[in-house]
Amino acid sequence: SNYEFEKAFAKKTFTNEIVSFEDNSNKKDTMFWNKIRPIPLTIEENTDYIKKDSVHEVRNSKKYLDSIDKKGNKFKFLNPINGYSWKNSSEKKSFRYDGLLKLSSLSFNTVQGWNLDSGFSFRNWKNEEEKGKSTSVNTKFNYGFSEDRLRVTANYYHRFNNQNYANLSVFGGSKVNQFNPEEPITSFINTISTLFFKDNYMKLYNKEFAGATYSQNAGNNFYLKGTLEYQQRKPLFNTTDYTFIKTEDVYSSNNPLPANNLIPIFEQHHLTKAAVFARINFGNKYISRPDGRLNIRNYDYPTLTFGYENAFASNEKKYEYQLITGQVRYDFDAGNKGTLGMNLKAGTFINGENISFVDYKHFNGNRTHIGTSDRYLNVFNLLPYYSNSTNKSYFETHLEHNDKGYIMNKIPLLNKLNSTLVVGFHALA
Repeated sequence: SNYEFEKAFAKKTFTNEIVSFEDNSNKKDTMFWNKIRPIPLTIEENTDYIKKDSVHEVRNSKKYLDSIDKKGNKFKFLNPINGYSWKNSSEKKSFRYDGLLKLSSLSFNTVQGWNLDSGFSFRNWKNEEEKGKSTSVNTKFNYGFSEDRLRVTANYYHRFNNQNYANLSVFGGSKVNQFNPEEPITSFINTISTLFFKDNYMKLYNKEFAGATYSQNAGNNFYLKGTLEYQQRKPLFNTTDYTFIKTEDVYSSNNPLPANNLIPIFEQHHLTKAAVFARINFGNKYISRPDGRLNIRNYDYPTLTFGYENAFASNEKKYEYQLITGQVRYDFDAGNKGTLGMNLKAGTFINGENISFVDYKHFNGNRTHIGTSDRYLNVFNLLPYYSNSTNKSYFETHLEHNDKGYIMNKIPLLNKLNSTLVVGFHALA
């Protein structure tokens, strides 16, 4: 061939967009494709497309969808107890009721005793396929039997499009919170450790709140989120000493530090928080479609996050503060020698000398000796939950290397186990 290739391309020739589809490209008729198609379809290909189009049309018809929904929407005698779901596939709407006995939510803590959740949810995704819009409303009811108190929360969520994935969430209600918002101890593990060993590690306070969050992608590599929230905090106390194991040990108080202090660790107060969060991923690629934009993560570069939090309008000036945070997260691929994971976090408080213990920086500890993750890049497995909580500057280091069998596969007998060697390093300053 005498075709001459370009010897060099300008830098702007290739962008981060790897595939692009024109608007309505999937809605062209047969005449259009026959006109521009360089090679006609074979009889087999043409027959296959006709068959697939027919099946797609039938399975998306209102008559077919309504018949499927009718069977699934049938109300049963026990639905008020175990829950009920309703769906209108043609209108793209659904409703869910969790039931009076949502046993999967049953848990125990010394503040509420046995507690149980229920709730309602509604979702509308009629414009999701074409415009990327969807709306959902969720409510949650939580009742503590020993405390004899019902708490209710609600959340409204709306996504505006599939281009930058802009979304708005409005929320409010009353709930019990762990002092560490990352909730290092799960309800299930706390239930076991409390009832069988009298180790009630979960420490709680009451939060009544109302707020809103808005987030979106800003370009291909940036994600931005802003939150405004009013909070009223109130200390809580143990209301039960119930246990499965009868021993002379007693439950610790609900005060995180020290555990035997019955005096609340903070006074009832309220404040308003405004926070902004930014995440940067370098070198991302993307695919442009008429119905949205698909971002493709580039794992050759680290992820950077930055945050700023401002607490103001408190009933006491001492509770107002500012917090600046930063984080670097990266997975280095060492080929057949495994993967090195890294998570570095830092932050500093401004005017944080007398803030509430609720707003301290709390670090993810673990006193149960039970791990619930395949990686530990955000936890100190030998650290008590609140012993190192701080209202000053801090720096976290988490490193973890998984050899992916590079070492273990060379050791006789052990290489039969198909196991990997994981080595970690964690530091807090």
